[in-house]
Amino acid sequence: MKTTLLILAGAAILAWWFRRRMTPSVGVLVERAAATGDLGPLLAALEGKRERVRPTAYHQAITLLWDRYERRPAIELIRELAARHPDARIAQYWMQQAITTEPELAGKSLSPEFLERNFQPEVAAACGPAG
Repeated sequence: MKTTLLILAGAAILAWWFRRRMTPSVGVLVERAAATGDLGPLLAALEGKRERVRPTAYHQAITLLWDRYERRPAIELIRELAARHPDARIAQYWMQQAITTEPELAGKSLSPEFLERNFQPEVAAACGPAG
C-alpha cells in the first residue's frame, strides 16, 4: 500500500515537472507573438494562469512587447486584459498608457464604446506600472 502511494506520488510529481518544463515561458511566447503576430498561444498561456496572478502575467507580457516597441500587439493585449479583467488596476494603467502614448494605434483597437465600457480614468490617474 505504501509503495503504491509512493509510486503514484512520484508519478504525479514527474508529470507536473514535465508539464512545467514543456510549457513555454511568457517571454518565449512574447517573442513568438512579436515574430508571427499571433497572440493566441500567449493569450492561452496567460488565461491558464491562476486567477490572482493573471493581471500580473498580462502586465509582464505587455511590458515586454511595449519595451520592444511592438506597440500594435501590446495594445491588442491591453484590450484583451481590459476586456477579461476590467477591474484590474493594471488594465486601467495600460489603457491610459496606450491612449496617451499611442493614440492612433489605440484608437484602432480601443473603440470609444470599448473605452466607455471598460476605461475608468479616475482609477487610471491613480495607478502606476505596479497597479
